[in-house]
Amino acid sequence: MRDGPPILIHLIRVARRLKSMTTAVDAVRWTLTAGCVGSGLLSGLYFIFSFCVMQSLNEQPPSSAIATMNTINVRIVNPAFMVVFMGTPLAAAWILQRCIKEGVRSSPDNLHAAAGALLLLVGEFLLTLVLHIPKNDALAAYAAARGGDDALTWSNYYTSWTAWNHVRMIASIAACALWSSALHLRGARLAGGLGAASMR
Repeated sequence: MRDGPPILIHLIRVARRLKSMTTAVDAVRWTLTAGCVGSGLLSGLYFIFSFCVMQSLNEQPPSSAIATMNTINVRIVNPAFMVVFMGTPLAAAWILQRCIKEGVRSSPDNLHAAAGALLLLVGEFLLTLVLHIPKNDALAAYAAARGGDDALTWSNYYTSWTAWNHVRMIASIAACALWSSALHLRGARLAGGLGAASMR
């Protein structure tokens, strides 16, 4: 709008700037919130596996435990799980690149947000890709081959899989806590008008 009273043109420009700033602020807040929810759900899932599912399976005959675990590994790949499993690392990646762009040490909330993102990406997502999924595939291949020592195979799988599951559980809990802290610190910083240029 180039024609019209100067004051009206000025007000429109100011409104556009405010809308742009609000959108940026909302993107950060909502992404951090989504990260908190996602990491909270993942940590709960891993907690149940570590302290309920795996222990229950370990009390079954090895052949039954192997068959049930293979079924779980197939059934868990569903839309609801994949939204959380893939969506949370995507949120973490976005948060991390935002923090790097604005300066990880430019504010306490940036530092907490970046730390949470790194923990989630490495301690949960990458760990799952390089350890848990290959172990699951190996267990499925063993069952398909229909031969071998069930007791030894299950024992090795259970011990290693569960131990590393503890790690990704703790990483998810820590990421959730750090992102919650980042939300609180960021809210306090913006309310106080400090570091307005940082991680808007």
